[in-house]
Amino acid sequence: MVTKKKSSEKTGNVKPIVVIVICVIISLSMLYVVFNMNSQSSEILDKTPVGNKMTTMDDYIENLAITHPIKAQSTPYLDLYLTNNDINRINQQLPFIDGIRLDLNPLNAEQFIEDLKPNPGTVVIYPVFTSAAYKEPGFYTYFGGRCDESCVTDVSFENPEFQYTSSGATAQILYHVGYDFLTDVDVDKNPKILQKYDTVILLHNEYVTKSQFDAFINHPNLIFLHPNALYAEVEVDYEKNTITLIQGHDYPPESPMKNGFNYEIEQEFHDYEYDNECKNWEFIEIENGFHLNCYPETIIIENFEILKKMKEL
Repeated sequence: MVTKKKSSEKTGNVKPIVVIVICVIISLSMLYVVFNMNSQSSEILDKTPVGNKMTTMDDYIENLAITHPIKAQSTPYLDLYLTNNDINRINQQLPFIDGIRLDLNPLNAEQFIEDLKPNPGTVVIYPVFTSAAYKEPGFYTYFGGRCDESCVTDVSFENPEFQYTSSGATAQILYHVGYDFLTDVDVDKNPKILQKYDTVILLHNEYVTKSQFDAFINHPNLIFLHPNALYAEVEVDYEKNTITLIQGHDYPPESPMKNGFNYEIEQEFHDYEYDNECKNWEFIEIENGFHLNCYPETIIIENFEILKKMKEL
């Protein structure tokens, strides 16, 4: 919809506990746990300095195949993989915290791609800066009062994680069906690159630089697939490959700001970030594009209607 703006019975077969719990993982409730858990993954193997090599989405997806090798579940369209550490956690009846890897189920991959493949001239922006902000210790350690301002200063963005907070599931689906991707780094270093594309899709790009912000809001066809994008300003040190919070998210303490750019669109849609059920989802037309009115990350691996509708905008 688009609105224009203003278990069965038990048997004698006893399943291993890991299989039982993994089946629960695929449910919406377990995916939501990822949002609330501290990100503790230390398995990312790509240590190439981002400042010296423009790490691409291809690199990040290839790395996921290394860090998340164990197939935990299959749906008609997607296979879900976990880390070894998360499998061990599940065996101990603990929540998984390393995020998930998604790949297309080969049985239905061809039809899935046909249904969801992108329109020409479309690009998705993967939020590597936001992924860095949510790591622990990091921005949210500071926001939670468990760390001083050192936790919002010089935070590494070299190894982004595919979590709820960084639109990890949505990004992987869009990647596998053929969408072009840029990262925050690509846009910050070359804002004019967006001019090559007819449509720019933002995920949960909550933390961006001023140059990114200007490039995004001046693009004529912008789709916000996750609320709370363009919320706070960071600056980047490419010698250290780190980000530092400048303003936004009630920072700095001496002059707190909600939205670091005073961006009206984000302010208008901000509270939709907390609607992760998306029961009444719709794309609402804004001045230079469309904005989804919910946070789709918990439903996106089962309900693809949002992505189908997005192609029609």
